[in-house]
Amino acid sequence: MRRFLLRFFGLSSFAAMVICGIVDLVASSGQTATIFRTLGAHWLSLHNASLQDIYDTLNEDGPSSFWQGFLLPILSQPAIIVFGCLAVLFLALALLFPRRGRDERWLDDARYDRRRD
Repeated sequence: MRRFLLRFFGLSSFAAMVICGIVDLVASSGQTATIFRTLGAHWLSLHNASLQDIYDTLNEDGPSSFWQGFLLPILSQPAIIVFGCLAVLFLALALLFPRRGRDERWLDDARYDRRRD
């Protein structure tokens, strides 16, 4: 199950990377250079209020080191790079978990329990 979830998140991140790349290529099609927008710019174009809510929640007691030190540097990177790194991370972690063999899968099923006979 862990391996499935890691592969799912990895492939979802890869799909988000491809979509952000296509959006950036279409947006800069009339220009001579390709412009890759940041993750924060993509987030602002999709839903501005949610990013503002996260900022307000983290900074309600004063300046937050989590916002300044962790989230802001990630939001200032190109979205295609952020999602690409997440995809590589999740898929590499999925490779660390071994596959269950065919015999081990049948041992979990109560219908094939030989000890009851």
